[in-house]
Amino acid sequence: MLVTLIIPVFNVSDYLPRLMETALSQTHRELEILLIDDGSTDPSGNICDDYSAKDSRVKVIHKSNSGVADARNAGIEKASGEYIVFADGDDYLAEDYVEYLLKLCTENDADISCCAWTTNESGKLSKCSYRKNEPGLYKGNHEAMRAMLTTRIFSSSIWGKMFRRSLFDEVRFPEGSNYYEDDATMYRLASKAGSTAIGGDSKYFYTLRDDSLIHRSFNDNNFKMIKVFEDRCAFIEDKYPELSVYARSDILMAVNHCVIKMCDEKLYDHPAVKDLKVYYKRYEKDYLKGISYFPAKLFSVAAYISIRFAMRLYRLSGKHTRLN
Repeated sequence: MLVTLIIPVFNVSDYLPRLMETALSQTHRELEILLIDDGSTDPSGNICDDYSAKDSRVKVIHKSNSGVADARNAGIEKASGEYIVFADGDDYLAEDYVEYLLKLCTENDADISCCAWTTNESGKLSKCSYRKNEPGLYKGNHEAMRAMLTTRIFSSSIWGKMFRRSLFDEVRFPEGSNYYEDDATMYRLASKAGSTAIGGDSKYFYTLRDDSLIHRSFNDNNFKMIKVFEDRCAFIEDKYPELSVYARSDILMAVNHCVIKMCDEKLYDHPAVKDLKVYYKRYEKDYLKGISYFPAKLFSVAAYISIRFAMRLYRLSGKHTRLN
């Protein structure tokens, strides 16, 4: 069965060969690999062409730079496989990444499958944590949506998952987006899934770089995360009202993320602090009912009292609060 692996590429020449070697050595051989060169200004485009010349399964699309969302959309338009998987250019794969996800889909007649992952931060590997009862089959799009909102493996990240291609018939990543495009898309795919199969084995290696989004300096683009989760919440309240508490909780998770980022840079007097207070007043009860870790909930309680008070407590603690 043909599977399409879509890889957006932008200035990752130091990492791309590692990914491509793991992609080409996949145990599932019936593979179409689409490299979407998104206007790279380093040797990444040439590396793509070199691999295409070496292996007929590799196809390259060169385009002007317009962001990872558009690059993925370009790959979806060209995909020939019955199933689609994604990888980012600086990450890498277990040799049975595709085989593992495909087996989950075919044996369970699932539209989506996903695996656990391992984070690689400066050579230090750490596997994602999850609840013991997370791996399994979630039947129906309602259960798929519940899984996305309440499990940790079935996150909003687009990598580490396999999708039946037909799910993308009416779904695309938001055009021109370079921020939170996965969060803006994953719930629409989950809402179309007949069932979702979650596997507990780690088959994807996520590289956390110094310039990764989580490490970048705070700027107003961080607030886009809140808008994405507000849009997602509106969608869920309309179609899955019984799951609304989790969707509302995630809005406050996004607010926590912004406050922590401001706190890390000692932006105690940022003009947005006053505007963010309303979110704690509106969603605190939902957040406490959600699945976030206890330290994050404790931070949100402090922020409910006073955001600046919570920021200063956080700085004094010297610990990074987990936000999901």
